[in-house]
Amino acid sequence: MHALHGLKGLTTCDDTHTWSEVQNDLVGAVIAALLAMHYIDPASARATFDEIFHRRTRRGRETAAAA
Repeated sequence: MHALHGLKGLTTCDDTHTWSEVQNDLVGAVIAALLAMHYIDPASARATFDEIFHRRTRRGRETAAAA
């Protein structure tokens, strides 16, 4: 978020960031989250990810609303 704020000029310090830096930070956060999920429960990390990803997509919300 700091890099994104820096890209938009919203930081209180004089940090500026490029879109490439923001993208790099976002991918780093995704990788860290996936590694943490795997570390916590290696046997079902993929199934848990798939379930949560489905639930957070429009198709998953529409399926839940129809049930």
